[in-house]
Amino acid sequence: MCGAQVHIYVVTVVATVAPESVVDQLQARGLQVKQVLAALGQVIGEGSEQVAAALRDLDAVESVDAQQRYRAIDEGS
Repeated sequence: MCGAQVHIYVVTVVATVAPESVVDQLQARGLQVKQVLAALGQVIGEGSEQVAAALRDLDAVESVDAQQRYRAIDEGS
C-alpha cells in the first residue's frame, strides 16, 4: 500500500445487490476482503483511505465506514 495507513472498512452494499456479487469489484479497487456478511449486506476488508474513496464511487456501494473500536472507561481512574 506504499506507506498509506491501512484501515479496516465495513462496506455496506445497496439492498438490491448481493454482497457476494460485488467482491471482485471491491478487490479490483484494492480492498483486501476479509469477510462477507451476506445476511447484513456488508463486506469487511482492509485498505487505505484512497481505496475507501474508490469504493464509494461504485453504484452497488451504499456506504464505506472505517471500523470503530470502543473500550470501556476505567472506573478506577
